[in-house]
Amino acid sequence: MLMISLSNKRSCNGAQPLKFNATAVIQPALGRWPLRLKPPQRLSLPLACGVAAVMAATPGLVVAGVLSASGYGESESDARAQALQALSENVAADVEGEIEVRTTMDPDETEEEMDQRIASRASGYFEGVEYSDPVERNGEVRVEAQLSAEALQQTLNQIVREADREIAALNDREIEELVDRTEFGIALAALAEGPQAREAEQIAEELEQARAEATQFLDFGQLTFDVSPEDAAIELEGEEIDNRQRQLLPPGTYRYEVSADGYRSEGESLRLSAHSEETVDLTLVPEVDQAQVQLTGAECCPEVAQRTLNEKGVYIDDDAAVELRFELDEDFLTEVAGEEYYTLRGEVEGRDEQGNVIASKEATVEQVSAAEVEQTSQQVVAALSRAIIAGEEGRELLSAAE
Repeated sequence: MLMISLSNKRSCNGAQPLKFNATAVIQPALGRWPLRLKPPQRLSLPLACGVAAVMAATPGLVVAGVLSASGYGESESDARAQALQALSENVAADVEGEIEVRTTMDPDETEEEMDQRIASRASGYFEGVEYSDPVERNGEVRVEAQLSAEALQQTLNQIVREADREIAALNDREIEELVDRTEFGIALAALAEGPQAREAEQIAEELEQARAEATQFLDFGQLTFDVSPEDAAIELEGEEIDNRQRQLLPPGTYRYEVSADGYRSEGESLRLSAHSEETVDLTLVPEVDQAQVQLTGAECCPEVAQRTLNEKGVYIDDDAAVELRFELDEDFLTEVAGEEYYTLRGEVEGRDEQGNVIASKEATVEQVSAAEVEQTSQQVVAALSRAIIAGEEGRELLSAAE
């Protein structure tokens, strides 16, 4: 068994690593030996210092163009597809760095370590690839794909155009593809030489910025505040942020506080995970002096309603002028595998002494299992208790309750 081990990005004395065709080096060195490599072993690979002597001693090796690779198949179209894929894998090998490719005489023992996802996509990134005339030998067609300096520049220009997108409008799959495209473009830009190198370097910087932004959308969580009143101040971890503006944040626990003149300040902690999209929907409760209300109809959980109201400065008095009347219904929905499910509908009305409705709020929760009905009912009553005293309707109700 013959095995040649090549290591990527190992330059000699600081020089840029050379590119060569594995077949071009191996075949002349073996002379008349019947070595036939099958795709995907035929790759244009970076030349390591350890095999520089092989190249120097090998007659007839020609390195042409910026990047080239050979493809083999039963037809010209198959050979072209294989050549283009090999061209893609050559650049993709530079993405991860320190990639080792082992080529053996036994195809079953071939081992490749590279970013295969990028390599599989990259064939669609190229612009202006040129192909040699097909050569048929032993029933197999060989074609060489070559990317010239001009085609390399065309490809970079197209990649940077594709990267100029509104990332917030993309889904995770599209963002992942954008990250792959930018990484490929950065690796390709490193192959540019001469007058082209400076422009390619600038493109690489643009692609690095686009990659960083896209990576944040993949790895970070998204947090948005939707707060009323509109002019409320929002502080997240001590820094003021804008209302309804999405924040990209690393996964973690964050403390926020919302305040506004004439309203009770509110603060809480939340946990943000990667890939999550969280919205804090909050309407502040007006600041009032010692408001008192009657509490009726909250048979399921009056303690929850009272505790929630007390936390906001509203207290329970059976003789108060304002009444908070609760209704909570459980409607059977379905039964699955012996488990019953319900829809919970809750409503609270704030009425004055004459029975006029000052404010009202409703809430519905569907598909609640029988085991969760009690806990969910408490959550609904707590949410309704807070909602009825919040915002401008809450201000009117609480003014009547002072």
